[in-house]
Amino acid sequence: MAVIIISSNSLPKAAQIAAETAKALNYRCLGRELLRKVGEKYGVSEERLHKTLDELPSLLGVSARAHALYLAYIEEAVLARLSKGKVVCHGLAAQLYVRGVSHVLKVRVLADSREFMNEIMEERRFSPERAAKELEREEAIRKRWSLDIYRVDETSPSLYDLVINLSRIVPEEAVRMIIEISSHPKYKPMTYSVKCVNDMELASRVRVALLDHFPDVVVQADGVTVVIETAAVPREKEMRVEAIEKLARSVPGVGHVEVHVANDIIRQAAESFR
Repeated sequence: MAVIIISSNSLPKAAQIAAETAKALNYRCLGRELLRKVGEKYGVSEERLHKTLDELPSLLGVSARAHALYLAYIEEAVLARLSKGKVVCHGLAAQLYVRGVSHVLKVRVLADSREFMNEIMEERRFSPERAAKELEREEAIRKRWSLDIYRVDETSPSLYDLVINLSRIVPEEAVRMIIEISSHPKYKPMTYSVKCVNDMELASRVRVALLDHFPDVVVQADGVTVVIETAAVPREKEMRVEAIEKLARSVPGVGHVEVHVANDIIRQAAESFR
């Protein structure tokens, strides 16, 4: 059976449909309660992890370096659980970084805009006009967040296998649709698709091991082989390669490490003017 990732413009609706789908399939439901465990593991407040998923880096919020590190922590935790299969995931932006995996069903649930507006008006005591503007503002922020962080537009229907508009379909019907489509043979785990998730999971663990010291690294895995891309000035290249290889090899599951180093042109230019 498929791994199911549910995204929505309403976190409560995504949580509701994910929980009901997981219950019907006897799958685990994975949502933002995971952030508490991530925070405990890495000594980060749950509040900051929530902000990382909802806000862009800023001087007054989460810094750019911390933002990247916290996202890496979250991705590692999510991928570790998705690699085990039989899970319905929501609220963790997994649809943006779990890509190209055939047994992952990605669903976009659009909350009824009228119902959504009423919730905002009631909770925040906004007028209808202000509630409408708030909806537009939140969607724009979310679109910018996904584009800036993952270079993917979270609001684009092309990212998803299934888009459900709750203004026409009730949640119970949405759950039935998700279950029916997830049972299609196209979403059955295959050897290659399972390997894709396992490679992502290993790469995420290596990236977490490296980011504190080398925040610019790009990591990919293929079986037990890990390929790491970084940048350095020529005089530091050998030292950087040795340090990266040592850290990467300390990660369980890594058998072979390749480090590709490009010239850090910006830093090299800056040093030439000193």
